[in-house]
Amino acid sequence: MATKKNPKEEEQGRVAPVLTEEDTEFKAAETPSVPEQLIYIGPTIRKNGIGLRTNQVFLGGRPAHLKDLYTEYPHIKALFVPVDKLQESLKQINQAGTALNTALLSLKGV
Repeated sequence: MATKKNPKEEEQGRVAPVLTEEDTEFKAAETPSVPEQLIYIGPTIRKNGIGLRTNQVFLGGRPAHLKDLYTEYPHIKALFVPVDKLQESLKQINQAGTALNTALLSLKGV
């Protein structure tokens, strides 16, 4: 009958592999990069057949098909924020004088 070893005893008997710089560089090149996730926190806009909704998420940066909106409303670019910084951005958008608040106010009435 086999005896069970204590997990601590098993760990002591194992040797951790040693990674060289070449190994880490190879793994870094092998790992696919995660595309940037942005969320739009401005008002919903429907103009010239282009629709942009509040809290709409985009992968890979700001979408190119909204180029007409970027030229017409240059401040709209500031309202695309990284998803991981959403909470901080929502605080700033409600604080007078911040860049996000100014960008939101510039889109009022659109």
